[in-house]
Amino acid sequence: MVKPDIHTLAHHLKQERLYVASEKQLIQRLNSDVLKTAERLYRAAWIAKQQRINLDRLILTSAEASPAECCQHAKMLEDTQFIDGYKTLGFQETIYGEFVARLRENPRLVASCLVAGERLNQEHSQGVTYTVFTSLYGNCIMQEDESYLLQVLRYLVEFELKESDNPRRLLRRGTCAFSILFKLFSEGLYSAKLFLTATLHEPIMQLLVEDEDHLEIDPAKVTERLTPAQQERFGEKGSEGYKQRVQTAVEANEAKLVALVNKFIGYLKQNTYCFPHSLRWIVSQMYKTLSCVERLEVGEVRTMCTDLLLTCFICPAIVNPEQYGIISDAPINEVARFNLMQVGQLLQQLAMTNDDADPRRKSSLAKFDKSCVAAFLDVVIGGRAVETPPMSSMNLLEGLSRTAVYITHNQLLVLVDFVRNVMAGDHLREEEHMALETLVANVPQSRTVKSNSLELTPSNTPQLSPATTPANKKNRLPIGTLNHFSLWNLPKLWSNKKGH
Repeated sequence: MVKPDIHTLAHHLKQERLYVASEKQLIQRLNSDVLKTAERLYRAAWIAKQQRINLDRLILTSAEASPAECCQHAKMLEDTQFIDGYKTLGFQETIYGEFVARLRENPRLVASCLVAGERLNQEHSQGVTYTVFTSLYGNCIMQEDESYLLQVLRYLVEFELKESDNPRRLLRRGTCAFSILFKLFSEGLYSAKLFLTATLHEPIMQLLVEDEDHLEIDPAKVTERLTPAQQERFGEKGSEGYKQRVQTAVEANEAKLVALVNKFIGYLKQNTYCFPHSLRWIVSQMYKTLSCVERLEVGEVRTMCTDLLLTCFICPAIVNPEQYGIISDAPINEVARFNLMQVGQLLQQLAMTNDDADPRRKSSLAKFDKSCVAAFLDVVIGGRAVETPPMSSMNLLEGLSRTAVYITHNQLLVLVDFVRNVMAGDHLREEEHMALETLVANVPQSRTVKSNSLELTPSNTPQLSPATTPANKKNRLPIGTLNHFSLWNLPKLWSNKKGH
């Protein structure tokens, strides 16, 4: 009886070994598929964000970027290819990899460098800020990168806004490192898209359906967009009758605008429950930090927080809802766009103090409850301010570590050059200067840097490293990149990924 039992046991053990081996192979294949999919996601995110920056460059700074240049740039981005960094950097790839990895893991140092660069009027400050978001923190797709970037923003509040003579003007200008990073972060945040869609879709659709006239409230411009036949109804220009009819038209438009803006505010308050936790945290940190500044009154700090949310987050989505995916099934004509801009401008004016408000809009602003926007801010900054950045409530990529950094060769050289120039200045603390010295000690002197552009030419296109790591490079990770290059050797990323 013993012999058959042993045969049975051996048979079962063999079957179990085959089953375990099969399951291991399946898990390995699934892991490989996940890594390949993640790699495609990183690539698509990098290209999409560069396309967005290119579009903003065309819209906002058309004097510096011609349509032809931006179209050529967009075409080159579409043709982006990714390769390993060692093909350009050779043995120096490991050195650059360690430099990028250590810089990425030190948000305080990143913030200090950005602020010091601005104070030194460094030529590439804004470009480096974009590189920090798109490359160093990988467009914040991964939870770890989001946490790092939130810490960078918090330190920027402390080092840049708190130390500024006029932080509000700095914010409104929109060109400081904090404003740029906040805008880039909020544009790509999934929870932010959910909030904007839930809040703005309905009132925007109602605006598109209900009104076909320009809601102009400036008496000097009311008749400018009217046809000659419509202008005749106002009578002779300058006459008493003309002035009365213009005033009547202005009052009618004001009433419509006030109703529209109140509708937007109502939806804003109604959907505060789904306001992104990450943005809530950074606005709370900003309020907490700036409230401690003696020269700033609490009311002024509240105005800055509201202004930040409206100017950098909500109003751009109102004016261009298609770019934010809020509406996709309804065309926006010139009239509707004008009226959306009027709504956005009135919301921004409501965030201002009486002294700062546009005198031409005081009549319209007087018809609003002054506490309407303040109530929204109270919900955002309410509660206990915690030091640790919040974890994403819905992280579909939990447990997955980023294995590549996408950066053009030129962007890498500019970044290294920028750090060296900051070190040469006198705007860093001693410990920060020592940390930077350690960082760049082994990094070779960069070649001549022309600009911080991607320099996407047929012979110089962006590339990245593969997601899988060769067996003979087991302790190295492709910190991937573009323009003939991707970086290896991210020890920390590797240790985080070992479990997969």
